[in-house]
Amino acid sequence: MKKSASLTVIGGDMRQAFLAQLLSEDGHRIAVSALERHRFDSRIIRASAPGFGMDAGVHAVILPMPAERDEGMLNAPLSNTSYHIQTILDAIPPGMLVLAGAASENVRSHAAQNHLHLIDYLAREELAIRNAVPTAAAI
Repeated sequence: MKKSASLTVIGGDMRQAFLAQLLSEDGHRIAVSALERHRFDSRIIRASAPGFGMDAGVHAVILPMPAERDEGMLNAPLSNTSYHIQTILDAIPPGMLVLAGAASENVRSHAAQNHLHLIDYLAREELAIRNAVPTAAAI
């Protein structure tokens, strides 16, 4: 029997929306926030501020790549609202696993202050290399 997880996806572009859909199809409980402009099927829970889908059963939070855009804002082009990245990180319970891509020093330091277990998935060599190919092709 496959073990399922409860995950919250906050912000991002179509990559995050697609990830949320794939995880849901795999049987995981998925909540999304700051992705209002994307249409999800009924299995995915729509969450909003102030909790951003954080409940007692959440195992991990997935932030976009990059997690933060200029001026300390969450990278959330599919959201109807702008959020400061610190507001998002403050809503996440201490000790929570947080996955983010290209986490800035601001994101890393605020996550550490909030006792969050932050993993920068772009720092993984296999993703960094695979991401470099389409990025270079677009140039």
